[in-house]
Amino acid sequence: MLQTSKIIFTILGTATIVIPSVMDLNKTHMSNPQWKPHARFHWAIQYLSVTVVQCIALFLLWGNYADKNSILVTWFAGLSPILFWGMFIPALLFPGTSTWPDGVEPPKGFSKIFKKIHPNMILSIIFSLTSIIGIVLDLKSR
Repeated sequence: MLQTSKIIFTILGTATIVIPSVMDLNKTHMSNPQWKPHARFHWAIQYLSVTVVQCIALFLLWGNYADKNSILVTWFAGLSPILFWGMFIPALLFPGTSTWPDGVEPPKGFSKIFKKIHPNMILSIIFSLTSIIGIVLDLKSR
């Protein structure tokens, strides 16, 4: 596997574990008093699923096993951040969705665009495109 792609996937996989852990395990999401218990349950499923997939991707990138560095590793490690970050955009197509956490208002002085679209949407686009670049670089190097 191309070292550049391996580093890209490692950074994105680690960030996909850390950022939701820091940003969402608090009153804006998991313990938000406006959320019903069933909504929290679904959030927890999503959080745990994303975290486990990223851990598997990191193992595939750095672990010792028979088919290490195969093209399947490139696809799995490259697509796994997109399975989280890349879904931000089509999620907006569902009725009643919002990029801002319930009960949280944009800070005063925020640009108008960020009042409609939370900055994490920009991060989702950057992370998804970066992962695609990592996949393309690795596939071209083979």
